[in-house]
Amino acid sequence: MSTSPHPGADPKPLLFALYEQASVGCGGAPSLWTHPADERLGINSLSYWSSLARIADQANLDMLFFADVLGFYDGYGGTADAALKWAVEAPANDPLMIIPALAAVTENLAFGVTVSTSYEHPFTHARRFSTLDHLSNGRVGWNIVTSYLNSAARNFGLEQMIKHNDRYERAEEFLDVVYKLWEGSWAQDAVVADKSRQLYAQGERVRPINHVGEHYRVAGPHLSSPSPQRTPLLIQAGWSGRGREFAAKHAELIFIAKSNPLEIRQGLDEIWAQAQARGRQADDVKSLTVLRIVTAKTEIEAQRKYEQLQSNYHLQAQLVSYAGDTGIDISRYADNEPLATHTEGLTSYMMRPDGSGKPLTAGDVKQRFASVTRGTDLILVGTPEQVAQRIEVHAAISGTSGYMINPLISPGSLEDFVELVIPALQKRGLYRTQPQSGTLRSRLRNDGSSYLPASAHGASFRFA
Repeated sequence: MSTSPHPGADPKPLLFALYEQASVGCGGAPSLWTHPADERLGINSLSYWSSLARIADQANLDMLFFADVLGFYDGYGGTADAALKWAVEAPANDPLMIIPALAAVTENLAFGVTVSTSYEHPFTHARRFSTLDHLSNGRVGWNIVTSYLNSAARNFGLEQMIKHNDRYERAEEFLDVVYKLWEGSWAQDAVVADKSRQLYAQGERVRPINHVGEHYRVAGPHLSSPSPQRTPLLIQAGWSGRGREFAAKHAELIFIAKSNPLEIRQGLDEIWAQAQARGRQADDVKSLTVLRIVTAKTEIEAQRKYEQLQSNYHLQAQLVSYAGDTGIDISRYADNEPLATHTEGLTSYMMRPDGSGKPLTAGDVKQRFASVTRGTDLILVGTPEQVAQRIEVHAAISGTSGYMINPLISPGSLEDFVELVIPALQKRGLYRTQPQSGTLRSRLRNDGSSYLPASAHGASFRFA
């Protein structure tokens, strides 16, 4: 029996976000910055990001989401040369510097941003996010990652990347520290801000956290006053067994890079069941599935757009991305050679999708990434009505709360979604007709609260 929060429910508006990176080569098809219509060479300009954010805001998208990396993709051939040639997630500017400017030029658009628990310090991280939450009026979420690039580890003084399970253990302590700062350091009534009484805050209602753990020693108190959400909305993308356990404990929004709706439903059912075992509600855990769209008013036009994308798509760039994601230098493998499975990278990318537990060969990978469709990714090509119909069916089967639009070209993919697909989704009741206001968390919660629910792990650290 499914533990979906809305089994058999009538269609209702889905969540929609835009996936971005502060990089020239973004996400799933990084070489498409070479497409004549793509404008990603403008990433160093604030006007590029402001224009993109305004389009998303006016279209009532729920969120502009920024992925991030902390090192070059230097696994392919043992150097960063190919990554720099194709701009594979490079250069990588800091998205946290961009978001306040975008919050100032938008009314309702929320922002998600990736920050690693492996290389940040929780004290400075907590202050940075409280500041961001204040400046955006609570329109911010934190995508919690543990990082997977060896180059990032070296950039932070480590000889090699921290092992997978150790990264999660470090993340658990990191979360405890920031919960103590966000939820437990300042009481809700600590701030008085009364000029006549010459009293800003009551000292006895602000306390140190005195955290002493295996990885961190943090005295506190938190330097920022309580922000609109206190704890930013918590986003997480781990799909491994350990990742699902972490999501069930902490996540409020899950980012899913899978296409098979039955596989997505199975994973969500598992996470919902684990969340409920922890005393949470299944509906406390929403999800966004990565989606790429190629659309036009006619099937012939849509196919022509796809062929233009394919002519500007380059396999080597995709293999550079694959080597970075997995930690496997695929350039050193013969086509018939099975990939090694001992890696601290994204191991799910190396296994056959048939459930056999066997690794892919290098030839399998090259075949999978030979085209823009990229094998296992969810990509829809067709008219707006065809795309909307397939989204409706996929959502009904998978149980996903919505979709993360991964643009193939920018801003063209977003503009096509806004102009063509949104009206088709609205006809089906799958896209809101009015903007949402309030904090990001209040929009996702049934009770409209801006704060973590009492059943959340982070709420256990609150100032009594």
